[in-house]
Amino acid sequence: MKTRATSFLLAALAVVSLVLPALAAEPAEMPEEFPESPVESAEIVEEVESAICLDGEPVDSVEYEIRNGVCYVTVRSFVSMLDPEAVVEEEDGIVRVSATTVTQIIPVVEAAEGGEAAVDAGNGEAAVSAEDSEPAEIAEDSEPAEIAEDGGAAEAAEAGEPAENAGDGAPVEGAEIGEPVRESLAANVVTADLDLLAAVGGAYFLANGRYLYVDGGLIDLNGSAAAPVRQLARVFNLTVGFDSLTGQVLLNHQEGVEPYLTSGDAAYDNDTLYWLSRIIYCESGNQPLVGKIAVGNVVMNRVNDSRFPDTLYDVLFQTNQFTPAATGSIYRDPNWDSVVAAKLVMDGAQVTDALFFNAAGARTYAARTRTYIATIGDHAFYK
Repeated sequence: MKTRATSFLLAALAVVSLVLPALAAEPAEMPEEFPESPVESAEIVEEVESAICLDGEPVDSVEYEIRNGVCYVTVRSFVSMLDPEAVVEEEDGIVRVSATTVTQIIPVVEAAEGGEAAVDAGNGEAAVSAEDSEPAEIAEDSEPAEIAEDGGAAEAAEAGEPAENAGDGAPVEGAEIGEPVRESLAANVVTADLDLLAAVGGAYFLANGRYLYVDGGLIDLNGSAAAPVRQLARVFNLTVGFDSLTGQVLLNHQEGVEPYLTSGDAAYDNDTLYWLSRIIYCESGNQPLVGKIAVGNVVMNRVNDSRFPDTLYDVLFQTNQFTPAATGSIYRDPNWDSVVAAKLVMDGAQVTDALFFNAAGARTYAARTRTYIATIGDHAFYK
């Protein structure tokens, strides 16, 4: 009897062991395609219990999902976590974010009668200088009056003794002070702005004129556009870490940095953009975006490799390397897609670590002597 029961139990366990892997192997539903994405393998959704932590505190309001080891979060929930006052508009898979953060308020203090106000730019404190008037010296034995209990300025006990400022911005008079001062209602307000645009299926999203590449494309998560947490963290200048013991994504603010990503106008070097966009256009102007990025990667990989010249210009004009530089076609104005590809590369988009490329199938020096990596579009790439 015991033998029969044991056999039955083993048979049941065998069935379960066959069914469970089959269920676990079913891929999650994904968008039909990611435009310009080099990733073609099926994405598998991993159900995890990890949480997003911001400055050491778990945040349950962020919608996220782990796909192939990448943590995707919805743009809407990520922005709301960091800036509840931000304006987030989303429709048909397209999300736009507008936000403004006050970074500094510098009060302006002016003289009550003809005085010229001055602001100390170093510490944000206002200083006052009266026109051609100097304050009288306070006698050594004179003492300021005490502050009244109701917060108002106390009267001077004796003529010539100035009263202390009540702290409410009202003018304070002293018999021997040349000019009373008052705090103006005006102030110098320094702000930082954010303008973000993203769309489901896009190969990149825009933040303050910066082009941030998403390998595999932005995805639809619960009806909302979602991007890798590392890329969204860049928008808010956050550091990103991962605790393998708790399974938590760790986000932290950085002290002394701006609240949002620096604008593209300030971040993109014009000289680099000029040459990089032109070589991308000449070598791969008719290729998909990922092919353009790959060509840009080859050029920048050479700049960073000790076996090649140190500058972009010298890499491009090195003898017998890039035909467009030799023929002069490199000076042609690039199309917009090539400019975008150059900006993506300058902002960290990396799809290959190759140092050489040529037309796929061509019997070139690189094809004969270098290690083949991959074919992207119409080009073969080598190390």
